Amino acid sequence: MSGGIVVVGASLAGLRVAEALRGNGYTGRLRLVGDEPHLPYDRPPLSKHVLTGEWEAGRTALTTSAKLAEAGIETVLGARAVAADTESVTLADGTRIAYDRLVVATGAAARTWPGTAPGGRVHRLRTLDDGVRLRTALAEGGPVVVVGGGFIGLEVAAAARGYGLDVTVVELAGTLLEPVLGPEIGACFTRLHRAEGVRVLTGVPLTSLREGTGAVTVRLADGTELTAAHVVVGIGAEPNNAWLGGLGLDDAAGVPCDARGRAGDRVWALGDVAAWEQPVHGDRVRHEHWTSAVDQAAVVAAAVLGREPARPQAPPYFWSTQYDVNFQLAGRPDLAASVQVLEAGEDGADRGTVFALTDATGRRVAVAAFHNPRRFLRLRRELREEPTEAPSRP
Repeated sequence: MSGGIVVVGASLAGLRVAEALRGNGYTGRLRLVGDEPHLPYDRPPLSKHVLTGEWEAGRTALTTSAKLAEAGIETVLGARAVAADTESVTLADGTRIAYDRLVVATGAAARTWPGTAPGGRVHRLRTLDDGVRLRTALAEGGPVVVVGGGFIGLEVAAAARGYGLDVTVVELAGTLLEPVLGPEIGACFTRLHRAEGVRVLTGVPLTSLREGTGAVTVRLADGTELTAAHVVVGIGAEPNNAWLGGLGLDDAAGVPCDARGRAGDRVWALGDVAAWEQPVHGDRVRHEHWTSAVDQAAVVAAAVLGREPARPQAPPYFWSTQYDVNFQLAGRPDLAASVQVLEAGEDGADRGTVFALTDATGRRVAVAAFHNPRRFLRLRRELREEPTEAPSRP
């Protein structure tokens, strides 16, 4: 074969693994394929800086054409992968790209509300174009309704309040972020957004979105009807791996991989699309975190070249900035059975509160801090230094 290494997904994960392959001495042909016309860019700033107007879109770029050319990384942009077999990847225009080794870094796609048309007043936030379009919408004025009280939805709500807009967040659970962090931590975010003037409606399902001339009508199961200039849907994301059906890697939970990202014969996957084995916890999980993509890139590059990674993966890490609050999380909150306050905020305030999340056995599986970076840094280090053996099974 003569296809070299093909990386599908011009994302943070895709770029970093391509760079790491070169850094590890790979000198063969290396192609980076992406479905967007843009060079790889950073996604976290879309909701944290681009929406607020602090950054122009171009500032999110992770590299330049000149740097890629200097590294000998060929780019095929604006080209969506639609199928793959054991020899090649097929693009939407019918082009077939042969490979010797394939790396999948196609990320995840934001879920949409059924029946809503792209380009209208119902938005999602996943891509650079999404971010630019939504920023323009917020600048036009509100009111704004955010469907889904997860991190993306809440960062959008904070940005919209920064424009002085009337904002309502609709969340099915009892508190914001409850499905991810539990009610104790979720309550902190609920209080934060209400204090900033956001109307927070929890525990009520949304039944319909109806877009009309100049407005969107949002109807809830209890009969509440909201009228918005724009609606932002933030109800999670799904891995972009349907195109891998020919390789049997289109599992809805993500591309199943071993602990080094290997998904099959000459195929590896990383980033938001990949579900990696977790030796520490004895399961397989997909992490949608910036730091996980970077860490995995180093591991995959070494594995593709038949080498051992330089260091083991650290526990997953995530951060979110909303208003003046910096929230940080490390570990596996999905495994938590209980949440304890390790350090309360001063004068009973939420700011400064530090949490430990433990599983049913009492083992600490995650730590979180509601605007307490110094204390969090120590706890994150302790979590990283815990033994990495998988728990024994009866």
